[in-house]
Amino acid sequence: MLGIVFFSIFCSMLLISYLIFYAAFHRKNMIGRMQHYLNPEKEKEQSSIEKNKQLHQGLKSIGKTLIKGKWGKKYKKNMEALLSQAYIPLKAEEFMAIQFFGIIVGAITAFIIMQGIGFGIIGGVVGCFMPNIYIARKKKRRLKNIDQQLTDAIVLISNSLKAGYSFLQAVEAASKELPPPISEEFAHALKEMNLGFTTEAALENISKRVQSKDLELVVMAVLIQRQIGGNLSEILDNISETIRSRITIKGEIRTLTAQGRISGLVISLLPITLGGALYLMNPSYIIVLFIHPLGHMMLGIGIVMQMVGIYSIRKIIRIEV
Repeated sequence: MLGIVFFSIFCSMLLISYLIFYAAFHRKNMIGRMQHYLNPEKEKEQSSIEKNKQLHQGLKSIGKTLIKGKWGKKYKKNMEALLSQAYIPLKAEEFMAIQFFGIIVGAITAFIIMQGIGFGIIGGVVGCFMPNIYIARKKKRRLKNIDQQLTDAIVLISNSLKAGYSFLQAVEAASKELPPPISEEFAHALKEMNLGFTTEAALENISKRVQSKDLELVVMAVLIQRQIGGNLSEILDNISETIRSRITIKGEIRTLTAQGRISGLVISLLPITLGGALYLMNPSYIIVLFIHPLGHMMLGIGIVMQMVGIYSIRKIIRIEV
């Protein structure tokens, strides 16, 4: 009965939040209503753009109220760098607002399900860090794709230089011929150059934004060549061979450490799977862990030991090349 009451309160809060958000940011004028009949396809497109714009403005206004003071400026700077590396079209204020809603939803959901203030706090912390986990995963996936495409980009730029192209023309050809995400980075660098950035500054920005060791090696070689001269196409060919060798070694290491990664996965999922199975077979047996103070202490110790085990396995199988 108490759970139904909390669930009803949660639904009511969501409904009130939606109505406030709708009243604050959703506006229609007479011209917009007439466009619905004059040009429905265009009206739908403009409506979706307007809704996205209003959503971004709403999130930005909420985020601005949350980011204040010296810590807010430092957080904004770090978050803008992370969003740029993950290639997510959001501002730091908008992301802060998403984190804020994640804290509220996570805390209320955990409190309703587990019926405890401590679990509500844990749910809020989890809701706060879920967007960060999404950004970290997207950044890692993007970096992996760039590393895989980098050898093709180097070969294309080197062949373009051999064909008589200038370096900027070679980079432009790479931005048009190659698939994303590496083509997006080259296109971004060309835009910076068109806006007045020097070639050296644009290349350094790529290195800072992507944070790839292989790409950093390429940028360093290009910058050194522009200062002291030399055959750039030959230098890029040598770097391409080096990167290919590193990729081959990484693949061999990944094969040799497969058993350790599987062990870490089993250690991570076994307690959750076993706890779920026990809950389905005998709920009264496992629920003591969540309602008794001694059970709370045992869960805390188990989670800490679990984290230590996962961290140790990750340190063992992670080998730098």
